[in-house]
Amino acid sequence: MEEKRFKLLEVDLTSRNSKVVDVTKDVQKFLGGRSLGAKLLWERTPPKTDPLSEDNVLYFGVGPITGLLGSVTNVNAKSPLTMLKGHANLNGHFGVELVYAGYNAGILFTGKADRLVYLYVKDDQVEIRDASHLAGKSGLETQYILSKELKKETDDQNFRFVSIGKAGENQVRNADICHDFYHHAARLGMGTVMGSKMLKAIAVKGTISPDYAHPDKVFELIKKVFHDGRHFRAQKRRWGYSTSLAKRYYETTEGVKNKQVGWDNICDFFNPVTLEQQYKIWGDSCHGCFAACKVPYFIRDHLFGPFAGEMRHDNAGGWGANTMIPGFDVQGYLSSYVDYLGLDSEDVSGVVAWMMECYEKGLVTKEDLGGIDLNWGNVEAICALLDKIANRDGLGDVLADGLKIASAKVGKGTEKFAMTNKGVAITSYELRGSMTDALDLAITAVGEIHGGRGNPLRILYDSLTTCTFWRNTLSKIFGSAGGWGINAVNAACGWDMTLEDWGKMALRAATMERCYSIREGYIPERDDILPDRFFDETIYNKYGEPKKLDRVEFFSKRKEVYRSYGLQENGIPSDKFLEELGLGFTVSALHEALDRNSPAQKR
Repeated sequence: MEEKRFKLLEVDLTSRNSKVVDVTKDVQKFLGGRSLGAKLLWERTPPKTDPLSEDNVLYFGVGPITGLLGSVTNVNAKSPLTMLKGHANLNGHFGVELVYAGYNAGILFTGKADRLVYLYVKDDQVEIRDASHLAGKSGLETQYILSKELKKETDDQNFRFVSIGKAGENQVRNADICHDFYHHAARLGMGTVMGSKMLKAIAVKGTISPDYAHPDKVFELIKKVFHDGRHFRAQKRRWGYSTSLAKRYYETTEGVKNKQVGWDNICDFFNPVTLEQQYKIWGDSCHGCFAACKVPYFIRDHLFGPFAGEMRHDNAGGWGANTMIPGFDVQGYLSSYVDYLGLDSEDVSGVVAWMMECYEKGLVTKEDLGGIDLNWGNVEAICALLDKIANRDGLGDVLADGLKIASAKVGKGTEKFAMTNKGVAITSYELRGSMTDALDLAITAVGEIHGGRGNPLRILYDSLTTCTFWRNTLSKIFGSAGGWGINAVNAACGWDMTLEDWGKMALRAATMERCYSIREGYIPERDDILPDRFFDETIYNKYGEPKKLDRVEFFSKRKEVYRSYGLQENGIPSDKFLEELGLGFTVSALHEALDRNSPAQKR
């Protein structure tokens, strides 16, 4: 059998040239997506690269089974929020269109265009085109305009697009990338990097059938998932992930007033039954998935007029009671407005909640905010501040740099109320409800994001670019999530991967990511920590149960988690471990970085 080949489309925006690169050997070691992204960043960006310079790269990663169960594109670059490895997952249909165009390892952008451009891809036709007429447009407006233009040009309306809005063009550090109606690569400023490269959008159309080594085995696997996953389909088709917000309010505690308290009666407004009965339109699916867990809504009667969007824990959890928003109608408008501006809703909600607490405490004034009366729950004031952030206007220019940089600039004691650590806002999870969640979010080399957990198996799933929401169901069907991954990869690629290979690949994926961030200045013992509020201030859930993290327990269990990932107790991989994983090429650079950033760290 001929070895399956993996092709990466590499686009140099500076020279306006493109080429196809065979990355089969790297895919065999790193699969794709998040893990391959870390490897490409290691090779293609000099140490201490400015994330907003042309030396950064931007990788839209797919994997060997992209499209078989959901279609995830994992976007990678050095993050302008954390200055470490960055990535964000983009669900929907874009990733599989890349595969259909023949680029089954994704697209890598290097350099920087001299003016606003978009990339046009139709199979082997690759063009960098002028996008000056799209300047200032939202992500959705951009996609609508390009769709009309390309329909007129090619008589084909089935292109898939990703694009950025105002925030990305203005290099707001938590800008997102938009796809279709409501899919976003939102986390860690991937839209910011896209904007820094003067890349407004990508339009892709593919007509090439995916090439699977054993299509019959692939078909049997998908049939098994569809049959045995029926319960999952029924549950998710009805509710999507709209239940998770209310569930966390009641069961563990969710963020209230920038994590100051654990419960407020306003939490009762976020009942998913209300969302379903009053606002839900239908259930929608990503490519190849029957669950339809996306829950688009349309709200007709509202102070701001009719609007539509999609509600999920990710884009709602940082608002809601965390900023004292009274219910889904206001929350729905706010989420749609954030999407319109092109901001990461999870991260910017943390910036706004921080400012609201500082305003409450008198550390920031109405005059500082340009006349905005930023009281809790004031959605008009929130939107006014968001507009300032997206346009880098007044104090918004400072806030556009995210919590890590902005809190240092604002000063005046505001830093202690910024719920962040590595630069990412901690919004959608109240970590005092679970030591497991606290450790999962803290012990990651990319920043405390719930999708960026340091668990090697989660990182491998992001590298596989299949839908991570399916993991629990797939574990039940195949005995483990690895059982699905091994069978699917072997059927698609003709490989002979074993369970041992799978485990080693997971450790390699997580360690490659960690190595890149260490090279860029990350020190696990110093940086894998949470704000003092989570350890020092007790909160109570609806039922009066106290919630607070024990600092001694946190540090003790942190060592245990490090060891479970094959690391030393300080979170640093040993030279021997790196050699065993085939990552020996990182050893010298890691020694130099540790000597430079923290000489006390032991190897």
